[in-house]
Amino acid sequence: MASIRKRGASYQITVSNGRRPDGSQILETKTYTPEPGMTQRQIEKAVEECALDFERAVKAGKSIKGERLTLLQLANQFLDDMEPAGDPENDAMALTTWSAYRSSLRQRIIPRLGHLKIANITPKTLKDYSKELRQDGSRMDGKPGGLAESSITKDCAIISSLLSYAVGEGLLPINPIIYSGKQKRSKKAPKEYKVDYLTLEQVQWLLWALDSPIQLKHKAHDRVHKNGKTYHVPEYTTTWQLSLMWRAYFYLALFAGDRRGENISLTWEDIDLDTGTVNISKSTAYAERQIVHKSTKTNRSRMPVVPPIVTNVLRQWKNEQKQRCLEQGSYWKGYRGKQFDKNYIFIQEDGKQVHPSTPYHQFKRIIQIYNQNVAQDEEHQIPPSTTPHDLRHTAASILISNNMDPRSVAGVLGHSNATTTLNIYSYFFKTKNQEAADIMAGALCPDGATSRASGID
Repeated sequence: MASIRKRGASYQITVSNGRRPDGSQILETKTYTPEPGMTQRQIEKAVEECALDFERAVKAGKSIKGERLTLLQLANQFLDDMEPAGDPENDAMALTTWSAYRSSLRQRIIPRLGHLKIANITPKTLKDYSKELRQDGSRMDGKPGGLAESSITKDCAIISSLLSYAVGEGLLPINPIIYSGKQKRSKKAPKEYKVDYLTLEQVQWLLWALDSPIQLKHKAHDRVHKNGKTYHVPEYTTTWQLSLMWRAYFYLALFAGDRRGENISLTWEDIDLDTGTVNISKSTAYAERQIVHKSTKTNRSRMPVVPPIVTNVLRQWKNEQKQRCLEQGSYWKGYRGKQFDKNYIFIQEDGKQVHPSTPYHQFKRIIQIYNQNVAQDEEHQIPPSTTPHDLRHTAASILISNNMDPRSVAGVLGHSNATTTLNIYSYFFKTKNQEAADIMAGALCPDGATSRASGID
């Protein structure tokens, strides 16, 4: 029998739930707070009903703790349990994934939903949450507009993952939002990906910028000498040329179509400079202020082949890297001698692996230098918004436009299956529709489709 005790403006309901091995009684408690404006008789009736429901739930073995647990408390427990220990084989979650979960929880989810009891989270909770994030002012970076739909979808998936975790821990009988909206979404056509890529002409401009010395124009300006006097510097030019290492990096990124983390993870052991075979089996990321080494995104390795134009640049860079190793002496932090091929291909000055963010900044610098000093006008510029990852999309567009089938493109890019390739690059495949129509017309109506359809001989 449940006992009821008044505590201030609320009522504490207590139910016995058996005994522990030491004989002490297990007591489950719940607090009921009446709504404002209720009469005493209404309150007494509501408390009795609440006590009866609570007792039934306890006797039925339902988790009571889950009803009291907030999303904030669940999130803290989840992050503690799932935090990687540095053992990829046994960790339940990769550090990069765990870090992304924690970031979304701290920045958006917990501030808005952390106070809710997990038993009270429903599909409508996610609907309202998504609607709020679409409003102007919801972005953390201060940019206008709402959050991207992909980010909203990820947040909802994180909340669902937390509730599924709660089910596994016995805190909830079922995840109430795991099937939320599935039927509705199945009626809609899947959203088409929109990827940025370079045209063939723009790729030619980029390759020229990678290979050629560029005259940098410096405007006339005034400077202040250390003695405090101002002096005039007339307009002048200097010559700039991209380093051999970064030429090799962007050539490889374009021709292999690999991801940034895969590219910077390559060592000389991974490339056969005679055959052009590249063994892509690992990746590098930056999370929680540390460099993280892991497997590829799909946990699969692949071996694309790059042409001699790439291996020639790589061979030159390898010779230069060896020379740098000899010149730097004890400052060199990489491998030496017979173990030299264990060195990363793309390195810092002392031979250590390059930081994951560096390729982005180098790429932006190349585009800026080309656009400001070489391009005749805006129409002949490399799009300033282009990123290193767009080279991967560019490689895909070139392969598809030259009739490589989706399965082969998926193999080159490292997608888990051809469906992923078709989803991401559906636009490129659609451009082949006219070509397909011409092929069909040529095969079935060699004498002219118009006269055949009109019945004219």
